Amino acid sequence: MIEVEILRDREGRVQECRCQGEIPPGMPEEGRDVEVGVSTLLRTAVLGLRDYLKLDPEVEDEPDRLVLRLRRDHLLNREIDAILETMLLGLKAIEKRYPEYLGIREVSADSVRV
Repeated sequence: MIEVEILRDREGRVQECRCQGEIPPGMPEEGRDVEVGVSTLLRTAVLGLRDYLKLDPEVEDEPDRLVLRLRRDHLLNREIDAILETMLLGLKAIEKRYPEYLGIREVSADSVRV
């Protein structure tokens, strides 16, 4: 199963996204499709932040784990929100259809111990 954790700041803005897990070999094809969809949404958000907004998000990209951390530019909050909330809408649509393959959890960054 793939698990995505969305960390929000005090204003409710996404500041970090942690994704880990994978679909084990031998699972139905729809499981692989979920894995590809999640990966594509996350990596597209990174591209938007880097190439469109010219920001420098911190990205840890490993085979079964991807972490995206962003130091926000307050002048670009609206644009950043558009990219990250659209990513999250896509993830939630996948989770709704395939809850056996994807779980999403949203938490306040203040409640997370690092």
